[in-house]
Formats: sequence, structure tokens, C-alpha cells
Amino acid sequence: MFLATGFAKLQSVMDWNDLKFFLALAQGKSLSAAALTLGVSPSTVSRRIDALEQGLQVELFRPHRDGYALSEAGQALVPEAERAGAQMRIFERNARETGDDLAGPVRIEAPELLGQEVLLPVLIDIMASYPRIRIELRTAVQPAHLGAEEADIVIRLVRPSHGNYRIRKVGAIRFGLYASSGYVGQHGQPQGPDDLIGHQVIGWVEDLRFLTMADWLASHCPGVRPSLQLTSFAAQVEAVRMDAGWAVLPDFIARPAGFLPGLEDVPPLTSDLWLLIHEQAPPRVRLVRKHLTESLMAQFSS
Repeated sequence: MFLATGFAKLQSVMDWNDLKFFLALAQGKSLSAAALTLGVSPSTVSRRIDALEQGLQVELFRPHRDGYALSEAGQALVPEAERAGAQMRIFERNARETGDDLAGPVRIEAPELLGQEVLLPVLIDIMASYPRIRIELRTAVQPAHLGAEEADIVIRLVRPSHGNYRIRKVGAIRFGLYASSGYVGQHGQPQGPDDLIGHQVIGWVEDLRFLTMADWLASHCPGVRPSLQLTSFAAQVEAVRMDAGWAVLPDFIARPAGFLPGLEDVPPLTSDLWLLIHEQAPPRVRLVRKHLTESLMAQFSS
């Protein structure tokens, strides 16, 4: 019964501060981590969670030896709580602005090399034309988590299946296997997938082998084991530049760098590029979205 009506009940008894404590403990999994996030003492977190559970008359967390785990009821509330928290943060942020439609922060999440090499120049130009817009660009190899909806604009290589965003395809990025001319001059080029086993290959650490680039290489060259495992695209680009071997890199980085392609008879990896924006985006966010969309489509639309 609680799972069906839990969030309505949650809304009726908790204010925004309650929501902050619930989400901080759900994400931090310990009183100390939640306290650090919120800037309060662990005892304050414990007291607020106890009061919330008493108000709801349901157990949201189960204490255990290593911290706090969500109960079934608590787990069911997390997605709605994240969405409510995201909307409240947007409201608070917009309320603090001066009233200028083109003033304030714009938070962007993007894939690592795309953000640094393609988006950053566009964003710097926007800032020059609209100096009251403040840009926060976060780049990472792993896809941005959409549940909390903290970013105003999200760019991803995988189409999301949830989140309160409008979605638009803005192009496609092609990846291939590349090495430096120095490495190829010394070791030659692999004639086929089996031949790659005799070469040095740059790959991803264990917990990043779910990435499509790693999966593509494993599916076409199942016997290959990376000689060098890294955690970022930037590091892989530098390793290739240093003649360390072959790596799966996006064409828009590898070709201008003068890297040479390998395994050209193998079907390339192509990932669609998706741009997401909040349903209730203010004018400054829509302006940045327009410029980014135009730039991405000009470079990556076929």
C-alpha cells in the first residue's frame, strides 16, 4: 500500500530540507557522507531521518555494519524524490537571478573529448557575446546520471530511456582503431583482427569495459588483451601520440592528429549523438542549446 501512495504521503509530511536529507543519505549511504554533503553533523542527519520515518510511519533505511541501505519503501521513493529535488533546485536557482532572461548559470554534461574539443570553443564564444551567462561544463567518459536532473543540457552517445528532458538527435560520431605513424612505422599495421593480437593495444580499466568502444573492440577482436588500460579518452589520445599502440578513438580527434587507421575492413563503430534539455528551460539555456545544436549538427550530421 505504501509503495502505491508513498510519494504523495512523502510530499505531505516533508519539506525541501527533509528531501535534502533523504537524498543525501540515499546517495552517500552513510551518516558521515550525508553530513559532509549537507554541511551538518552526522547526529543531525540521524535525527532528521528518524523524524521523517516517524512522520511517514515507515522505515526508509536499514542501518547495517557499513552504513545505511535503502529499504524497499525507500528505494521506491528515490526516482520521484530526485525529480522533485531537481525541480526545486531549478526553482531556487532561477529565483536568485536578476530577472535578466540571458543571465545566470547553464550547467552542461557531455562526453569527455566532445566537451573539451568541440563544445568548449562554442561556449567561450557564447560567453563573449552574453557575458552574464555563466557556464559549468562537466565532462566524463561515463554517461551522465539523469535521475537527479542537475544539468540543464546533457549530451550523450546513448539515447536515454528516462528523465524529464526533451531529446533531439544532433548527429553521429564515428570511431575507429588508430595508432601513431611512429608506432606503425616500427610495428606495421594489423592485416586483420587476429593479427592485432601481436600488437600493443590501449584499452579501458576493468570497470569501464562496458563502454561501447571497449565492446566494439572485444566483439571484433575477441582474443585481444590491452597492454595498457586507462580511465580517460584524453589519456588514450596521449598514449597513442607517444607510440604506445592502437586505441579505439573518435575520428574527429584521431584524423586531425594525424593518427593512422587500422582494421579498415572491419565495420566501424558509429554512435548517435543526443542532446537533452529540461522541459522548463529558461531563455539562457535555450540560447546555449541553440548554439550547441547548430555546432554539433554542422560537424556531425551526415
